[in-house]
Amino acid sequence: MGWDMENEEALPQFLQRKSLMQLLLNYYEWFDDNLQRQLASTGEEAFSKAQSTIFINLAEGRNTAVDIARHLGVSKQAVNKTVNELVDRGYLKLITDEEDKRLKRIFPTRSGLDKGRQASEALLHLEQQMEAKIGSNAFRELRKALENPLD
Repeated sequence: MGWDMENEEALPQFLQRKSLMQLLLNYYEWFDDNLQRQLASTGEEAFSKAQSTIFINLAEGRNTAVDIARHLGVSKQAVNKTVNELVDRGYLKLITDEEDKRLKRIFPTRSGLDKGRQASEALLHLEQQMEAKIGSNAFRELRKALENPLD
């Protein structure tokens, strides 16, 4: 027996309304899809969502596979695979930590920094599109709310 998806009243409560998490994820997808299109327009291969996530984590100050994996709730091996793809493409480099020789720190290369600048410009343009769509006041309030850390 399935749910009558056309009859909203027959749906379980949790399916009648999108959660804030779903809404935020939809906006993340919109930003990432449009960002990848912008970056691909330069003639280079676009980044996967996993690769984009590595750059986001680097911008947040996480620069080891362990820290990124812990933050994302994925395995260190999954992070290393994605990081190695970006190393092979020339966007990242691994540097052995001076204090703990077992630890490799992840840093962008010059190409990675250039791509980061392109991404930053594209994201600013996408934010402007979003602001035009939802209105300046709503955009400022949204940004203000999201800038407050939850933990």
